[in-house]
Amino acid sequence: MTAARRGHRCLPHTADVIVEAWGPSLAACAEEAVAGLLGTCLDAGRSAAAPTVERRAVHLPAGPPDTALLALLEEVVFVLDTSTAVPVGAAVRPAADGSLDVVLRLVAPADVECTGAVPKAVSRSGLSVERRAGGVRCTVLVDV
Repeated sequence: MTAARRGHRCLPHTADVIVEAWGPSLAACAEEAVAGLLGTCLDAGRSAAAPTVERRAVHLPAGPPDTALLALLEEVVFVLDTSTAVPVGAAVRPAADGSLDVVLRLVAPADVECTGAVPKAVSRSGLSVERRAGGVRCTVLVDV
């Protein structure tokens, strides 16, 4: 873990981007991973101030953390590709059975500024989720 309790950063990787995220829990780490993924293509400041036009609920069944994270990020890429609204963030809450309940916040396309290529996919090969003292850290390879 870094000094910050939660956060994310993006690193260049050939024709892709590596998103690293961390937080005190899997839910917080997943929220940061979504923010990092969206940060590869959207201006986070402008997006955060935009009014919500839709909320999309996603349920991720209990299972290995890397499977849940991959499913969440693939859902975000799917929504970016198919929805008439743009996802700008996620609220992730753990359920008692180990599953995760996610609410994606979507805004009107006119209210976001694109700053890069929209992600095409999340690679299974570049994915890791590690529980460490003080929290959870993940690394994801994003095809842009």
